[in-house]
Amino acid sequence: MISTRTAAELIEVLRDVIAQGRLARHLVDADAARADLPFALHTGQAVLLRLLADGGEQRLGVLACALELDASVVSRRVTVLEEAGLLVRRADPEDRRAQLVVLTDAGAEALRRHQEARAEWMAEALSHRSDDEVARIVGDLRGLLADLHRIPVPGRQRAPAG
Repeated sequence: MISTRTAAELIEVLRDVIAQGRLARHLVDADAARADLPFALHTGQAVLLRLLADGGEQRLGVLACALELDASVVSRRVTVLEEAGLLVRRADPEDRRAQLVVLTDAGAEALRRHQEARAEWMAEALSHRSDDEVARIVGDLRGLLADLHRIPVPGRQRAPAG
């Protein structure tokens, strides 16, 4: 078992990592806004597109829950992305009153470009490290996240052990 002092040090490092992640997000978003792209995504839009890329077509309410945002906020975001041709809405065949949000090929391409820009930023920032070294860090972080997901949090389903 680790000491509370070590746990507190870990918390401070994680805060710094989160702050750097936010800075990276703002830098990538600013670069995307200046890039010569048909549609430059900001991170919030990319997260929505990623949900669709990973989970397939989904109802607006499901997306709002996953993003922990009000449905009206997600609806406005969807409208902007729909107008840009990055996703479409279609009637839900199970309930014609509901709509499904679907990622388009152009949306998948915009997401790919956004992720590529983030990966390039990270590769440049870590250019002094080897792939093996970063792979070990990634493995350690995944293990840490798995440990943290075992902590019971109200409203979150407990992750399976293992």
